[in-house]
Amino acid sequence: MVELENPLKKKDQIALDEELALRLHAQEQAELERMQKERVAQEEASRAAIIEELDRIQAMIEADEQLAARL
Repeated sequence: MVELENPLKKKDQIALDEELALRLHAQEQAELERMQKERVAQEEASRAAIIEELDRIQAMIEADEQLAARL
């Protein structure tokens, strides 16, 4: 911590502290929003992969049904 030669007046220090608190809060909010967007993107990718796999399985079932009908 850096010591100032002329200490700030109490009201000036309070104002600086409030400004710092607001900046930190804004940074935390931005980080939370980024994490939430990342989580949503991961969930969408997972859903897409599941749907693709289900479609593949459904195609295999239909192919098996056609083969069974021919036999």
